[in-house]
Amino acid sequence: MYFNPRPPFASATEAWLDAARLLRDNGPTYGLILHVTKPMLITPTDDAVISEVDQFLRANKSFPIATVANTIFPKQLYGTSGADALYERYRKIFPRIKHAVPDWGRYFERMINWPNGNEKPINQLDVLIEKLKASGPDGKIFRPNMFEVALYDPARDRNKFRGRQCLSLLEFKPERTASGGVLHMTAIYRSHYYVAKALGNFIGLGQLLAFVAREAGLNGGSLTVHSTYAELDRGITDANKNAKAWGITEARSLVDRCLVLSQQAAAA
Repeated sequence: MYFNPRPPFASATEAWLDAARLLRDNGPTYGLILHVTKPMLITPTDDAVISEVDQFLRANKSFPIATVANTIFPKQLYGTSGADALYERYRKIFPRIKHAVPDWGRYFERMINWPNGNEKPINQLDVLIEKLKASGPDGKIFRPNMFEVALYDPARDRNKFRGRQCLSLLEFKPERTASGGVLHMTAIYRSHYYVAKALGNFIGLGQLLAFVAREAGLNGGSLTVHSTYAELDRGITDANKNAKAWGITEARSLVDRCLVLSQQAAAA
């Protein structure tokens, strides 16, 4: 079945664990839709689950959760200096990122440096934030349906079969509420690896939403993730990193351990 929405959860980690359990039991799934009401929330139980997944990834020489999250939003570069300082810091270190991992980890770069022919590259996040200020809940004219960030680029991606971006589109929806303007976000994935990438992706998406909302003068709202294809992946063997793919049994065991951690916390 192509349409597989899951119940809403407060935290991204809770939503990830529920979906990972589904993938453990049913295998690869189409149209997996998650909804997180408080995407920046990380409970002590969430911390334990995140640590368990992170240890598994590090043991297999895969990218740690923080590294995956940083591909979407490099939180440590943001600090308290504002958006312009963040963009400048990221541009300065991007050549090192590109050298270290030639064809991965460039979501944020695409957000702030979209090719524009012979013209200056487009900073999609800057455009988004300025549009939200002008036409969001606090603007003179409220337009709730004109805010998105593209990640898929036909010019660069149409002929790739490996190493393509998995995140295709970010769509933002401002809402007027009695307590002020709220910003929600939907992320569309063409494919989603739930062991190596999804949990880090969700954390990064929550941080990105919080950043855009703050810079636009709004409150952070909910996160919806639509993975049009999702699976418990088996990792990738990479001799250069001494990384070795894990088996489906190991992936399922990881989910089992995370479920035990969650159940123990609920019983405490």
